[in-house]
Amino acid sequence: MSKMKIYLAGILAVAVIFFGFIVIRVGAKPGTSFELAKIPEDMKMTKIGYKDAYPLQYNSYMKNKEAAPSPTGYGGSLPHVSYLEEQPEMLENFKGYKFSVQYDVARGHVWAGVDQINSQRIPPQKGNCIACKGSYMYDKWFKESGWEFASKPFAEVTPPYTDKDTVEGTELYMGCSTCHDPDTMQLRVYQQGFVDSMARRGIDVNNASHNDMRGYVCSQCHNEYYFMAEDGRVNHPWDNGFDPENELQFYQSGQAGAFQGDWKHPDSGAMMLKAQHPEFENWVTSVHHDAGVTCVDCHMPYMRENGQKYTSHWMTSPLKTVEQSCLKCHDESPETLIARVKTIHDNTFKLQRIAGETCAKAHLSIKAAMDRGANDEQLAQARLLIREGQWFWDWACAENSYGFHNTDKLMKSFALSIDKAHQAIEAANALAGGGTAPAPAAPTM
Repeated sequence: MSKMKIYLAGILAVAVIFFGFIVIRVGAKPGTSFELAKIPEDMKMTKIGYKDAYPLQYNSYMKNKEAAPSPTGYGGSLPHVSYLEEQPEMLENFKGYKFSVQYDVARGHVWAGVDQINSQRIPPQKGNCIACKGSYMYDKWFKESGWEFASKPFAEVTPPYTDKDTVEGTELYMGCSTCHDPDTMQLRVYQQGFVDSMARRGIDVNNASHNDMRGYVCSQCHNEYYFMAEDGRVNHPWDNGFDPENELQFYQSGQAGAFQGDWKHPDSGAMMLKAQHPEFENWVTSVHHDAGVTCVDCHMPYMRENGQKYTSHWMTSPLKTVEQSCLKCHDESPETLIARVKTIHDNTFKLQRIAGETCAKAHLSIKAAMDRGANDEQLAQARLLIREGQWFWDWACAENSYGFHNTDKLMKSFALSIDKAHQAIEAANALAGGGTAPAPAAPTM
C-alpha cells in the first residue's frame, strides 16, 4: 500500500470514529446519561426518596428552602412579604375576595405544602387547589377517579402531612415526581388541565420534543387558569391565543361555560376576574422562546460539581446564577445584565402601581354613582370597563417576572388597563354628576 493510500485510510478511520461518536451522542435519549435508580413504590411521590439516588439534583432542589431577597429588589423568597402592604391599592381592587385577606410573595417550591396548608385563603377552597402542588393529584386521585377530587373539600384530598409547618413534614407536596416520571425519570406533564387545553390547540404534550418539555414541565402550573363551574376541573383559556386580550375574549364570549367570574366586587358591583400567574403565556410568545430558550435554561442551568455535570434544581432568579444562566448566550458583563433587568423591573413596577391605583379609583367612582342612585342598567358599561381594566392590570401584575419574560406584552397590558380604568371613571362620573372618586383607602392591616 502506498503512503498516500495509508494516509487516506488513516483520515477515513478518524472520520468514522468521530462521526460515529456524534451519531451516538445525537441519537442518545436526553436524560439517560446517568444510571437509572429504582425508587421504592411508597417513596415515589416524596422528595427524600430520591436523595441517595440523585444527590446532586436533590441537594440543589433543597436549596429552594433558602430565604433571600431578589438581586433587583423585586420578588425574592423571603417569608411573609405581603403584596397588600407593598401595594395597598390591592385592598380595594380585591375587596370582597380572598386575595384581599392574604397575598404574599411566593417562596421556593419546597414550601408549597407549608404555605398552602397555612394559607388564610384556603378555608372555602376545594380539592382542585392541589392540582399544581405535586403529583399526588395525578398519581393518587386522578388515576383513581379522574376529576372527581376537584369538587371535594380541600381537607379531604390534600396530600397527607406530618407537620404543616416544615418542608420535611410536607413530603408529598412538590417533589421529583412533579416533573419526572418516577419509573423512567423522563420529563412528564401530569397536570391534566394543561394536557387537555393544549390538545384543543392541536398540541399533544405527551409527544413533545425534549426541548419543549423543558418548558412544559414548568408551564403546566405557571399559567392562567380557572376552575370550571360544571365540575371544578382545571381549565385554561387559550383557545383564542396566549395574549391577555385573547383570554379576556374567552371569558367574555361564554367559552368558559357556566363560569362567569371569580367574585362580585362589593363597591362597584362588577363581576370580576382574578388572573393567576401567566408565565407560560409570556414565555411562549417571547424572544427567548423563539430562540429555543426554555424555563430550565435560565432558572435551572447546568452546573458542575466534582467533575460531574448536572441540571441545577434550585429554581431561582437567573441573576443569582448569571454565569451559567445568562452568559452562555449573552456577552455582556454580569453587572450590565443585572442593571438591564433592574431597569425593566423598575419601569414595570411604576406602571403596575399606576394601573392598580387607577383601577381602585374606578371601583370607588362606580360606588359613588351607585350612592347617587344610578341603577344596574346605567352602570353596566362602567362595570364592564373596570372588569376589563382590572383584568389587564392583574394579568400583568400576577406574572412573576416584573416585566422581564415579555416586556412589550406586559407593558401593553398595563397601558390597556390604565385606559380602560379611566374610561370606567369617566362613565361613572357622568352618572354621578361629575363628582371625583375618593383616593383608595389606606391599608387596615
